[in-house]
Amino acid sequence: MSMKRAFTLLEINLAIMIMAGGVLSIIGLYGLGYREKRQSREDVAAAAYADAVISPLVAALSATNVTWRAFNSIEDLPDSSGWGAYLDRDGSIASNPEGRARSVFQDVVGKVNGGVSWPASTASGGLKAGLVVMHDRNSGVVRIAFKATRNEAELMAMPMFYTEVRFQGRTDKLDGDGGGD
Repeated sequence: MSMKRAFTLLEINLAIMIMAGGVLSIIGLYGLGYREKRQSREDVAAAAYADAVISPLVAALSATNVTWRAFNSIEDLPDSSGWGAYLDRDGSIASNPEGRARSVFQDVVGKVNGGVSWPASTASGGLKAGLVVMHDRNSGVVRIAFKATRNEAELMAMPMFYTEVRFQGRTDKLDGDGGGD
């Protein structure tokens, strides 16, 4: 007479533990996936916002009707400390970085008579921005750096969008500076 072999209680418990470990691992991945999806969405929104802010600046600065005098009058903004201008003495983000970024934008556009304005609030997607403009007068290059985030306190930790604009305008005597030397 042959006996049928059955599973022991130990084997069943071991199988349940292995299966529970797999299920819990999969459940843990959902949280990670959700966080990555949210971060990805914010990264794409920041890139779109950067494009909406930087593109009009580049267009205004690289226009061929900009005079050397106007281009050369662009200063380091918000000031010569660059991103440090967005920090308080204790190292926290200064209040209203978006207002400071808008001011930098308007100052630069005002120097070259670009006639453009800060993008509509719908372009921001609820993000807060920081904008820094640095001018290297020796090489005729203006550097533009932009950051955006939902949480102002994280502004310095966010990726930076960066571009350079070289002078392409007029250097003739019409700009009144003796030929643009």
